[in-house]
Amino acid sequence: MSARLLALLAALLLSACRPADDGLALQADYLQRLNNAAQGDAVDTFDHAQLTRYRLPTRRERLTAIPEVRIGLLDLLLDIRRCPEVQQLISQRNSILGKQLLPSSRLAYEGDLLRAIEACLPRLQAGADQALQRTLSELAGEKRAQLPAVFWNALNASPEVERYLRFAEQALPTTTPDDSAALDALTQLATLANSVPETLPPTATKLDPVFFALHASPQGGQLITSLASLSHTLNQASEILEQRQQRRPVCPMGRATARGRILQNIFIRFYAGALQPYLALVHQRGQTWSAALHTLGNAPQAPQATRDYLLSLAGAEHSLWAQFELATARHVRAWQQTLKSCGLAPGQAGWDANADNAE
Repeated sequence: MSARLLALLAALLLSACRPADDGLALQADYLQRLNNAAQGDAVDTFDHAQLTRYRLPTRRERLTAIPEVRIGLLDLLLDIRRCPEVQQLISQRNSILGKQLLPSSRLAYEGDLLRAIEACLPRLQAGADQALQRTLSELAGEKRAQLPAVFWNALNASPEVERYLRFAEQALPTTTPDDSAALDALTQLATLANSVPETLPPTATKLDPVFFALHASPQGGQLITSLASLSHTLNQASEILEQRQQRRPVCPMGRATARGRILQNIFIRFYAGALQPYLALVHQRGQTWSAALHTLGNAPQAPQATRDYLLSLAGAEHSLWAQFELATARHVRAWQQTLKSCGLAPGQAGWDANADNAE
């Protein structure tokens, strides 16, 4: 068997192993059917290169330098027998492993340390312990002031968050499992971003599952691809309908025509019957996703590069989410105007929910 034939077989096997991108296929089918029915010009298929505008900034741009707090820890360790939990945590942080904590682990550690210090302070008596009380209070104040930076470093250096917010090759599937764990995790992080330093980070047993939920979900990246591709598809489809009405109205006399009934069939079968349920799925997932990202992007002390990126996805204006909502509304208007001009819109005499005309 020739090398060329082997290469061809290998390519076919690889393509067969890849899951079908039914989200993008659905959009392409709808756009082509609508274009044929409206007798439009050639359509532009979605170009994945458009997704590069939603690439995360580099970590270097997103991370913040945090000064180490040094307070004579050796002396502290000797004098703090009445607060063993603080002693244990400080010893842990000074160990080789402690100095190599992952940013997300450090976030949980700082919360644990502050809780231990605040529990320790009331146990220290005035007089002999006064200097120690003051030292611990100062340490707690400095550590609490650093919490926002520690939080953002945990988020920005987290491979779990980076994976979740990296655009995907594939769009969200038309039938997709529940993703509430990841969406809840994103919402929890957004809430924490706006509550530190007043609210302390949770323990590792509570924080680790939050990051894991994002790591386990492919839907964050798929949602970015779906929103971008649907915005493209809906705007293309709206332009087809708008240009047809401007150039050569489907029903020039305001009465139903054969072409108008064909378009009504496209609306019922391929927009309302196929694309609209997918739009509803993307919108339902996207509402929670975009709300959490918008809250994160507007949180105090967010690094500028991170803020700009998050708001490019979910800001109130000119964001990926805002463009999707505008494209959806535009397409609904384009269909309303087209069908109303023929007397074939829902509620009009010519409306036929069971229309099944040939295309």
